[in-house]
Amino acid sequence: MLFLDKVAAILLDMDGTLVDSDAAVERAWRSWSAEYGVDPEQAVESVHGPTAEATVRRLCPQLSDAQVAVAADRQMALQYEDLSDVVATPGASELLSLAERLGLPWGVVTSADRKLAHARLAAAGITPPVLVTLDDVRHGKPDPEGYLSAAAKLGVDPATCLVVEDSLPGLEAGRRAGAHTASLRGLPADLELTDLNQLAWLLARSRKTRDWWTDTVGYQVYLPSFHDTDGDGWGDLPGVTRRLDHLVELGVDVVWLTPFFVSPMRDHGYDIADYLRVAPAFGGGDALDELLRQAHRRGLRVMGDLVVNHTSDQHPWFRDAEATLDSPYRDYYIWRDPAPDGGPPNNWLSHFGGPAWTRSPATGQYYLHLFSPQQPDLNWHNPKVADEIDAVLDHWFTRGLDGFRIDTAAYLVKHPELPDNPVLPDGTLSPVNGATLAWRGQDHRYDIHQPSVHTIHERWRRVADRHDGFLVGEIYELDPHALADYVADERLHSAFWFGLLESDWDPGRVNDMIISAASASPRLSWAQGNHDRARAATRYGGGPVGRRRSLAMHALMAFLPGTMWIYQGEELGLPNGTVPDGHGADPLALSQPDQGRDVARTPMPWDDGLGLGFTTGTPWLPLGGRRPADTVAAQRPDPTSHLSALRRLLSARRVLLTDVDEPAITPAPAGRLTGYRRGHLRVLANLTDEPVPVPMPTGTTVFDTDDPTVTMTHRRPCPASLAAQQAIVLVDEPQ
Repeated sequence: MLFLDKVAAILLDMDGTLVDSDAAVERAWRSWSAEYGVDPEQAVESVHGPTAEATVRRLCPQLSDAQVAVAADRQMALQYEDLSDVVATPGASELLSLAERLGLPWGVVTSADRKLAHARLAAAGITPPVLVTLDDVRHGKPDPEGYLSAAAKLGVDPATCLVVEDSLPGLEAGRRAGAHTASLRGLPADLELTDLNQLAWLLARSRKTRDWWTDTVGYQVYLPSFHDTDGDGWGDLPGVTRRLDHLVELGVDVVWLTPFFVSPMRDHGYDIADYLRVAPAFGGGDALDELLRQAHRRGLRVMGDLVVNHTSDQHPWFRDAEATLDSPYRDYYIWRDPAPDGGPPNNWLSHFGGPAWTRSPATGQYYLHLFSPQQPDLNWHNPKVADEIDAVLDHWFTRGLDGFRIDTAAYLVKHPELPDNPVLPDGTLSPVNGATLAWRGQDHRYDIHQPSVHTIHERWRRVADRHDGFLVGEIYELDPHALADYVADERLHSAFWFGLLESDWDPGRVNDMIISAASASPRLSWAQGNHDRARAATRYGGGPVGRRRSLAMHALMAFLPGTMWIYQGEELGLPNGTVPDGHGADPLALSQPDQGRDVARTPMPWDDGLGLGFTTGTPWLPLGGRRPADTVAAQRPDPTSHLSALRRLLSARRVLLTDVDEPAITPAPAGRLTGYRRGHLRVLANLTDEPVPVPMPTGTTVFDTDDPTVTMTHRRPCPASLAAQQAIVLVDEPQ
């Protein structure tokens, strides 16, 4: 994937790659098979790529050379006669339009003869600047002659070309020509594509028309619950590799993996004992390397999860620091003598309950932990800590990771004097969930959001930019204009805005919230769920209504500037899982049961078999009471399913945003609907519980949550009204 910025020309196969002629080709071969007494299934199974003559020789080895020539001519005659449903493949027009805008030469190399090639390309509305057909070469694919000839006609070095193919012989021809290769149909190549839309999307970003993370779709994998391949009931990295095609088909661009480092797993990986090693429980280092290779081949980026507000108490730094006052690692952490009464040094509280201080018997001093006692906070006033984490970042970027989500990115720096936090008036609570009520009862003026944290982020940004890496911060700041300060130039590339995630269903506020947040910064990350919050479909009312509301919210999020994130299972419309009392694993639930996070972390339901396709063993959390209809296997073939709707949405998003350079959104005339405009796009959603008319029903509909037949290539007029929880995406008609 990283070679795309060096591609000087694109060379495309015709049938199955640039032109959808599969049905016509197979009809012709079936007719031919009937005439020549050949099994038609044997004929059509491998007709894509080789010449007609080569296929005839394979099917009829008894024929003489002269008879083969006659039979091949007959096959071609049948193909000349059938152009009835020949069209451009999905994304072809977008890719060729982008190539023209970028000044990127392109050509077509086909195993068809000149007559058939011209006929099919004309039927698809495509006129290539360079066309190499079977009539122009002595040897067809897999011989590289055709691709070498096309490169010469374009005046480019074959080594700088990208060959796009849908057959093994064609890919072999590209490789033998010395070119990079990209494939359709899941065939092995340097880059494996779902369609040409994806290639256009990746090329646009490789040319720095926009940074690769701009307007991308991210997918959060909660590793323990995604897919287990070794039967221990615990998700692992090989499980992610095995399910990459699901993510590619969904249409995401980048995968965020929750922590995979060595850890005692007191907080399921968010307590790291070694920043430079992959935990054996997740598959070890080789498994990560293989995941990166396979993801990059599919055009996917992969991000880790950097947890550096604290380490595990089992980290060698802390074990050494705790042992003695003169340890070289003592100042890696925050230690203080007891208060005069022998208690904690101040009134700071842990997210998970109780004081944020624990007294160490070895020295009698207290150490700070804003989370559990097993997660001691690092001292970011010590420059050695900054140097250590710089090295960690550089290590993983060099290893192949494309970025990091930064856990608790605003918590790192504490006020150096450690004063007490003010206590909020009775009944007043901090808006941040995922913490005890006592924690939310303080004004966290001194333990988080310290101004000097920006210096750390700027330092990390310099490391990331050397590797074209992406940093997105987990920052609980609900005021988007205050959050924008964290993503100012030279700071984090993006930060999660949790306004939608922290709110229950409130249709009246959504429009104002979206417009306000998007106007604050074009670099925000949008999410309606993650592993720390109840699932959106449950928060939004549960049942079919909750799922419809979640899908409508995804439609609203999809075209906002920045990065859209999907938490695993949201593509299925999953509500909270069921976790019986006594079967949970969340440390927060021990002190605040109503804030427990296990309901959002139950295993991913892949099929309705034993273990839901997640594991063959005993899962680490209960399976969540999922229905067969909740599974990927059930929803994937169903065009009316939640999964299919989200796939259609992301497909439309990728096509439409390839041509949109304007990050700003403006309110759209929406009446009682929620909506906005971005460039030539309008997004409208009815978040009410009754039908609502569409004001100014102009433009054409390219996505509709309620109509699976509406796509980029099968558009509909703007409807006069939207049903409850229905959302649509409109494009302006050309004048």
